[in-house]
Amino acid sequence: MTWLGFVPLVAATIGLLLVPGVIVALCAGLPARIALPIAPGVSTAIIVVAAIAADAVGMGWNLWPVAIITIVCAAGCWWMRRIVSRVVDAGAIASRVRRRQASSSTRTTPRRGWWLAGGLLGVFLTGWHMIAQIGRPDNFAQSFDNMFHLNAVRWILDHSNGSSLTMSMTSGDGPTSFYPLAWHDVISLALKTANSADVAAGTNAMVLVISSVVWVLGCFYLIRMLGRATVPGVVAVGVLVCAFPTFPYLSTSYGVLYPNTLGMTLLPAMVALTYQIFLDPRAPKLRSTIPVALLAGFGMVLAHPNTAALYCVFAFPLIITWLVHTLRADRPRWQLVGACILTAATAVIIAVIWKFLRPADAAGIWPPIVGWRRALWQAVTLTPMVERTTVLPLAVIVAIGAVVTIITRRHLWLLAAHVIMAFLWIAVASFPFGPLRTFLVGIWYNDPYRLAASLPLTALPLAAIGANSIGAWLLRFAHLRVPANVVASPRLEATLKWATTLVLALVLMLVTQLPATYRQALRAASDIYRITPDANVIDPDEYALLKQLPQLVPAGQRVATVPYNGSSLAYALENVDTTTTHILYVGTPDITELNQGLRDAETRPSVCHAMADMNVHYALDFGPVEVNRWNYRAFYPGFADLNTAPGFVPIASSGHAVLYRIDACG
Repeated sequence: MTWLGFVPLVAATIGLLLVPGVIVALCAGLPARIALPIAPGVSTAIIVVAAIAADAVGMGWNLWPVAIITIVCAAGCWWMRRIVSRVVDAGAIASRVRRRQASSSTRTTPRRGWWLAGGLLGVFLTGWHMIAQIGRPDNFAQSFDNMFHLNAVRWILDHSNGSSLTMSMTSGDGPTSFYPLAWHDVISLALKTANSADVAAGTNAMVLVISSVVWVLGCFYLIRMLGRATVPGVVAVGVLVCAFPTFPYLSTSYGVLYPNTLGMTLLPAMVALTYQIFLDPRAPKLRSTIPVALLAGFGMVLAHPNTAALYCVFAFPLIITWLVHTLRADRPRWQLVGACILTAATAVIIAVIWKFLRPADAAGIWPPIVGWRRALWQAVTLTPMVERTTVLPLAVIVAIGAVVTIITRRHLWLLAAHVIMAFLWIAVASFPFGPLRTFLVGIWYNDPYRLAASLPLTALPLAAIGANSIGAWLLRFAHLRVPANVVASPRLEATLKWATTLVLALVLMLVTQLPATYRQALRAASDIYRITPDANVIDPDEYALLKQLPQLVPAGQRVATVPYNGSSLAYALENVDTTTTHILYVGTPDITELNQGLRDAETRPSVCHAMADMNVHYALDFGPVEVNRWNYRAFYPGFADLNTAPGFVPIASSGHAVLYRIDACG
């Protein structure tokens, strides 16, 4: 696919993630400046619910269920906005701190044009890096989980079913269980909308959009809510959103953690809306914010459940801050009691999430990787998962932001959230296996990579505060350098702002995006998307053979594969039906029979019966090299040495990759 042909997929993905949510948020009464950044979370909830509902009523998976659920949600929000009594606002949460906050913090903000300039800069820089990471529209991440993610999108398209409750692609003959399909539902709908069948390109469109649009919108919404922004600081945020080595680059290359990444990009907007509900003196009415917050939070959790734990990292110190402000204010006793009850209920909910919204302990197989001192240093320097840690200038900016929050005593909850996240990183990176480590970070599978990718979520707001302070200092310095005999004028003021903004933006680009650690992270992420002779899943020979399969395998016939060597990607990439689709699959008796005795089909009638049941007529041999250089060959001896097996006729090959027609069963 060409980059020009890639544009409709990107446009369709943007439309799906923005349009439904914007409609609902506007009907709820939120202004456009809030409706736009919160829209992806709301849209995600709508799309997932629509997929489940469509499957339940046998409607099929297309845009109609999404349109219907959007109308229902929009009508419900409009009804709540119009009908609910004004008493809801009079006794609501936000009113308890508005007078205190309004008296102590007057929000000053640059003009909309500057916010737009900063946002577009962030979109451009992040998009530029993500396009460099992807390389080509039809490239794909050569990683363990991507076999599932790509094949799942193809499965949804083939079965017209995107329900997270009935995904049976890897469950064999057993029962299905819940799997968060928000990522795959959006991609499948975007492919349908753009009239494309290129699953890899659709996935890359989603990667590009959530990283450079959803993430940037949410970050700017959060920064705007914090108030007291300067023009240089606003534009500086456009540089900072793409300046962290571990997000979004690590999470879109390692694993790959696609559903996690979607949830993480939705998080800043959700945190910003929560801040408005509890601590913002100028927040919209609760009848507008609460329904949208519930939908957006639901969408964030449906993207990936462990995003709820990341949200708790922000929510707990934020709620405590609100409680302190409420108790200090002159409020009626019933409001103080209500605040205490709500805080206690929040603590209970967080405890329940931490204990129960997690995978089985057996899934947390990742060991600690460094000692606690080095883990602490990596947290401070924002260099987790790198061999050599250096003090990145970005870490200095975050430190400045932390100092500013302490001195001004504003937004201390952000600093607390960052300390909590740093502690969780230290726990996953250095604590020994045991109940404590599993309790703290088991919700992330005890996986250091997931916490490394999460650290920028709490660091970015502090970096923005630090950059904003630097911008304010530069403006004051520029004013001091103006000769005393020069008359102040609007033109001079504008010139100083432009010059200061340009200098700060250029310096930040140089000091954040040129360090070796950052460039190394980009190269590592880019390497995952390249088809090379030592690629982790598919090498050039195998890829060349995959491209030939649609002309070699008749429609409706199935190819015997094992997922460990990447051959099962024939399903996702070329829409050729395969016997297996992911490494972590539940084998049916027929698949087990093929795995054990395929090469003996000529003398083993049970293999021929299994082939007939599954309509298998071909076998794909990609050799012994397996993903992550593991060795699963003991699980499929039936695929060994097919070149010497009787009744297996090679009909196409590319290097070591061979497609066999199976004539052994007559």
